[in-house]
Amino acid sequence: MKTFITVLKNNYLRTRPRIILLVVMTAIALSSTMLAVYLSGVPHVKGRVVLITKDEKTVLGEQSKYLKFSVAQKEPPYSALVEQKYDAYVTLKTDGNYTIKTLKNQKYEEMLLYLLTHPKAKPPKIGYERGIGANIIGFMMMFLMMLSFSNLFVFADDKEQGQIKKVFAAPASFWGYLLAHVTYCLSLLFPEYILLVILKLSGRNIGFSLSEYAGLIVVIGFFGVSLAMLLYVMIQKSDNATMLGNSIMVLATTLSGSFYSFSKNNDILDHIIKVLPQKAIMDFIEYLEQGKGVAYCGYIIYVILFSAVLFAISCIKLQKMYIKRV
Repeated sequence: MKTFITVLKNNYLRTRPRIILLVVMTAIALSSTMLAVYLSGVPHVKGRVVLITKDEKTVLGEQSKYLKFSVAQKEPPYSALVEQKYDAYVTLKTDGNYTIKTLKNQKYEEMLLYLLTHPKAKPPKIGYERGIGANIIGFMMMFLMMLSFSNLFVFADDKEQGQIKKVFAAPASFWGYLLAHVTYCLSLLFPEYILLVILKLSGRNIGFSLSEYAGLIVVIGFFGVSLAMLLYVMIQKSDNATMLGNSIMVLATTLSGSFYSFSKNNDILDHIIKVLPQKAIMDFIEYLEQGKGVAYCGYIIYVILFSAVLFAISCIKLQKMYIKRV
């Protein structure tokens, strides 16, 4: 316990010279949260539609804000639907009815017809749509993990400068030293949680409860810290480890659908994405948003176990590198 408190206190003192970088990184993460809240309130376009008619003024006089219209006197080529350049071709008949041509399913066609005939109405749901809670976590996740890398700088400096060897040679607790670094990194994610508390208290809809956000931030932060610690242990130069880790985080988080669904029905890519912890987090929060979090808790347990394995490998490697040699 003495080692834990001493190392934790020392970490906060060593934060001072890097306070500007820490503030900038935290501000970027907070901005991503605010962006997710803002975008969740913006109407999403449900379809890019080509209206085929000769009377453009009459048709465009009243249109749904959830549809993006183009007007043509001739039907565009069928290949434009296949390439997803457009979602549907709509032909206006002389009796005022519509004929819809689309490659999407019957429910989508019915939703499209509803928006055409009720331009001021909200679109009916045709399946699960990501809510504000999933959007917030999706936007926050990449920045929380990148923060984990930058917040572990004390451990990285100790490792690169050889200070860690002196620590383990002294009568200090190995686990107390590592847990202090993990606690320090997780504590620096507190501003993100405070922002959610402020949004909640101000009456904004943030999707999940504050306790659910706390749990998710801890899980995401622990995964980021575990991966960062493993790379710092395996790679001598901390700058190289940071660059590699951030590259992995950005690529894996983007592929996992953190911001939008990346897969284009590619079997190989889909199988790769399925094993990513970030994908498991996104799947879990989508089920959590539907009230099925307990039934699908296996996703979040997978992330915790994956992080624990990375952390355990780091511990074993550190013990072999320093403790057994002392």
